[in-house]
Amino acid sequence: MRHWAKGLLAASILLGFGSASAGSLVPHVSAAAALTASQTKMQQQLTNALNQRLDSYTISYSGTKASLKTDVDKALEAAMAANDYLHYIVKSYATTATFKGNAATVVFKFTYWESLEQTKLVQQRVTKVLSNIVSKSMNDHQKAKAIHDWIVANLAYDTKLVSHSAYDGLFKGSTVCQGYALLTYEMMKQAGIPVRIVEGTSRGQAHAWNLIQLGGQWYHIDTTWDDPVPNVAGRVTYNYYNVTDTQLRADHAWKSADYPKAVTAYEQTLQKLAASDKSRSAFYTNLYNTMGYIYLTDAYTVTSVQGLIDKITAAASQGQKTLTFRYTRGSTVTADLKKALAAQTNLSKFSYTTESYSRTPSSTDKLIRLTLVYA
Repeated sequence: MRHWAKGLLAASILLGFGSASAGSLVPHVSAAAALTASQTKMQQQLTNALNQRLDSYTISYSGTKASLKTDVDKALEAAMAANDYLHYIVKSYATTATFKGNAATVVFKFTYWESLEQTKLVQQRVTKVLSNIVSKSMNDHQKAKAIHDWIVANLAYDTKLVSHSAYDGLFKGSTVCQGYALLTYEMMKQAGIPVRIVEGTSRGQAHAWNLIQLGGQWYHIDTTWDDPVPNVAGRVTYNYYNVTDTQLRADHAWKSADYPKAVTAYEQTLQKLAASDKSRSAFYTNLYNTMGYIYLTDAYTVTSVQGLIDKITAAASQGQKTLTFRYTRGSTVTADLKKALAAQTNLSKFSYTTESYSRTPSSTDKLIRLTLVYA
């Protein structure tokens, strides 16, 4: 399962009135509402402290105990909401206040998944990587794919659930979804692509991924789930690349009100771009096929045992050694393939793999990769 650290916010007006559990990741907060002057000042102070990765920061406060909690909560929310990367490298925080009349000394304690020096190293490494995989002639669609492919090919998921940062992924080789999302964020941002980190759940576990904006439209991109576990060197999948809200909800959940809407089907975007941008038509067509949209067409879809027999017979007549297609009866694929292959006369053996096909809402759709060995 893919995990990340998750913390719970607690609050009271006593000493230690605000905290996120030690060893946890501070949960997502919505963009803060308009702040008062005192809240804005506090937010700026906290942002500066976080940017410097200070472990402790003290603020002098004038006001009542009743107003202090509200002011601190709103200032922290605003500081966190202003920068997704900064937000998700905060590991935990705790706040205490000592009052003397209507004056208080407020002490913030922070821990981080990534030190300031480590963040700088991430930024430098990302700049170097981008110089090798992205060129000035590329548009955002080409840049986004290059970034997605590099992350999936070069990182491994930390099955021990110890590493949580982009630094861990880049310099130690593995991280959990939080680190994947942070690295995706930094690489997209440096490439000039609008990007967000999304917090939610996937298959019953807390999870993080990204939203990116291409051509004015937002798309979900989950580099964690596109990276196979156990790690397969060099393998890149696209089941969670540039998908819509509706497509992602098959196995992800999130507070949609907190994020931009992703409503444009990427296969339609690719088809339109292939027709309108002739200089990059080959790129769009290849990506369309690579992402598996070609398996939505009749030529690559099989719906029955007889269809399997016909598909394999046609491949065998041409001496094909491999073929890939979508099979809509995935729940009976093993028995159906045995029947279809038993009808062949010139095969000595065969092997196949199946995987879920994410481009349709049907849970029985499977992608079949068949290898044929001739007698």
